[in-house]
Amino acid sequence: MPRIPRSLTLEEGYQTHKMWKAHNGETSLKSREDKVAYLNYLNRYLPKQSNKLNAFCNMSNHSHEIYDINNVKEFSNLMRDHHARNGYSFNRRHKRYGKVAYERPKTCLIESDEYSMQATLYIHANPVKAGIVKNAANYAFSTHRLYAFGKRDKYTKHVIFPQWYMELGKTPEQRQKRYRRLFDAYLREKGLITLSLYDRSFLGSYFWSESRKNRITQWIKTKHKSPP
Repeated sequence: MPRIPRSLTLEEGYQTHKMWKAHNGETSLKSREDKVAYLNYLNRYLPKQSNKLNAFCNMSNHSHEIYDINNVKEFSNLMRDHHARNGYSFNRRHKRYGKVAYERPKTCLIESDEYSMQATLYIHANPVKAGIVKNAANYAFSTHRLYAFGKRDKYTKHVIFPQWYMELGKTPEQRQKRYRRLFDAYLREKGLITLSLYDRSFLGSYFWSESRKNRITQWIKTKHKSPP
């Protein structure tokens, strides 16, 4: 299938779940140093963005991030600049050459607050499901502690809570308590299930997702017509 333009999986006024995998299955985010560098470079670019980082989780060979998209061009520039700088830094530290990321980052358009919440719970549960920690609060390279306990650090200083989270309660303590209940329920329900969102371009209801897929079909027909 031809490469789908980001304009079909990024849309202003929506959230996107951005994912990328390391090249050739490598663990380019395995060490603490590599995770710190990745997040430091991201935080260097975020203040210049009208797009807002809502959540993230860095694993050993891939990263998940959720953003509010307010300007598609700015977001494309963010991905390009951030990954280029991180890749250069990674190669220099490890005295290697070549690609660090496997192709371009994947972006998944999110339909609504309901699916935004599911995507956030999913990425925060990654370290638990991978067996890295038993308690997600013990994983430093995720926004779970910020959501569950209000613990903001240098990695999460530019994170903006999404609307669904703000509606969990009137005070931070109420929201944190409600979120912890939601997360615990999610782990009980899906903790042992491997749910891969990486190959999806749209995360939403059946009819909404199908309408978006039809846009792709029409784009392919328009751009790649068969010869007469």
